[in-house]
Amino acid sequence: MRTLTHICSQRKFAPYPSFQIVYEWEDILARSLGLRINAPGEISNIFHRRFEKNGLTGLYHALLPSSSLGVRFIMTATTEELCWNNRNSIPVLIDFWLEEEDLPAFFKAYRHVPLMLVSNREVYDFLLAHNCPFPVEHWALSVPDSYLERLARPVEKKYDFCVFGRPNPFFLRLLEEYSRRHPDFEYILNNGEIENRCYMSNKGRFVAKDTGRESYLQMIAATRVSCYTTPGLDEAKAESSRYNQVTPRLFEMLSNRCHVIGHYPKNQDTEWYNLSSVVPNVSGYEEFEMQLDRMRGLPFDVGLATHFLLPHSTGCRAAELSQILSRYNIRLVNK
Repeated sequence: MRTLTHICSQRKFAPYPSFQIVYEWEDILARSLGLRINAPGEISNIFHRRFEKNGLTGLYHALLPSSSLGVRFIMTATTEELCWNNRNSIPVLIDFWLEEEDLPAFFKAYRHVPLMLVSNREVYDFLLAHNCPFPVEHWALSVPDSYLERLARPVEKKYDFCVFGRPNPFFLRLLEEYSRRHPDFEYILNNGEIENRCYMSNKGRFVAKDTGRESYLQMIAATRVSCYTTPGLDEAKAESSRYNQVTPRLFEMLSNRCHVIGHYPKNQDTEWYNLSSVVPNVSGYEEFEMQLDRMRGLPFDVGLATHFLLPHSTGCRAAELSQILSRYNIRLVNK
């Protein structure tokens, strides 16, 4: 029987905005499961990169002794053979943009891991259908438990509509048409600059500066309506055209009492979340206008959002992980 004792975190060398929610998940999982957080520094990265650069990754895996296991979140799956993907690591794949022809190299790159967790139900089914040679389980993304506390707090809405994250051309076209038909309507976009991000309205008005994670969440809390597109339908993100998983931005908007208008397909992941129960799906302007007219004057349904989010809290995912581990005879050890 093997033991899971820790989470291997990238927080010391990956301070990027997209990783912040990952570190929130790690903290909750550590508390819930009694795991410690190991956060290797740049020295470990340099050590591993030297093996990889010199074609010695195979030697590293051969010499590495078996020890206790650690969970490691992987932002994007690759076909590159890395030292981190070893016999003592349980990778959690968040984004997966690989094609069928990439699978042999992908399977080879992760062949040493004792178990892989995949966040996207669509990708999980895809891997099983192609005879994944190592154990793989579906373990979905989650909403940090503290966000449910935000959902319980009333907030003042200052803005009718704001687009969070990368502006999707599909919704931009709909917003432009809506504002043409409704001259009083003002919507907000971010300028897309990572280092100096700010929010501007379609009328050229400066609205706010994004100073980090909390200011981003506060901006959502001040917004009445936003839009949400799964990655495969995001016209501004060509590499993700194959898959359409539900992503944390949806959780961030709903937990801050923000109405959401969606554009997404019916697939294994959106069906698994029952996304249509909380986010109306639009395919064109008339549907969009109807939903936006309705939501601009509609109180947010806290009960509906709570019912949707609660089963997807990180605390619930911790309990699910414990059950998965028991099926593979992996024991949790509190250290």
